[in-house]
Amino acid sequence: MLVTRWPQSCLIVEVAGSRIAIDPGTLVTARYGLEDLGHLDAVLYTHRHADHLDPDLVPSLREQGVTLYGNADVVELLGAEAVTEVRDGEHLEVAGVDVLPRDLPHVPLVDGSAGPPNTGFILDGALFHPGDGISIDGLAVPVLAAPISGPSISFRDAYAMVEALGAETVVPIHYDLFTADPEHFATVCDIARVVVLGAGQSAEL
Repeated sequence: MLVTRWPQSCLIVEVAGSRIAIDPGTLVTARYGLEDLGHLDAVLYTHRHADHLDPDLVPSLREQGVTLYGNADVVELLGAEAVTEVRDGEHLEVAGVDVLPRDLPHVPLVDGSAGPPNTGFILDGALFHPGDGISIDGLAVPVLAAPISGPSISFRDAYAMVEALGAETVVPIHYDLFTADPEHFATVCDIARVVVLGAGQSAEL
């Protein structure tokens, strides 16, 4: 599994010849074009926040034949003609790759209010991208894309999620808007291998 990170929480995961993007939001599109991301077979959206989902990118994705997936709230935002709805705990095949959606709460916003519905994705039974969630019960994964900063996300929260999920490898995400230093997180997360990726950098996981 080859994983490439782009700003904020965007990952492109390559498995068995398929390239699946997760959460290409406005922090990606402000600096990069779709051509920079390369060919995509599918896009998974965890929730509707702009740093995870840029609606202006959707027409170009659809023109290129990219299939889009998201929860019911994302479908409400973009329209059922544009997005295939996913449901918690129901496996689906995305570009030949097994994907398991898992709902988990979005972290509270700066004012303490609840965030929108948030759905994480497990790809190929290995990598879990939780969107803006930091807590989920009954799940164990070898690879975690861990949000390390946010309106109510601390290094402690990220560490606790790594510990709870038993992840052996961690890719820090979600530190470009509420800024944090992923290299610093790597020095304090002593329970897993932390792979820090700059924009456009890749690693085989």
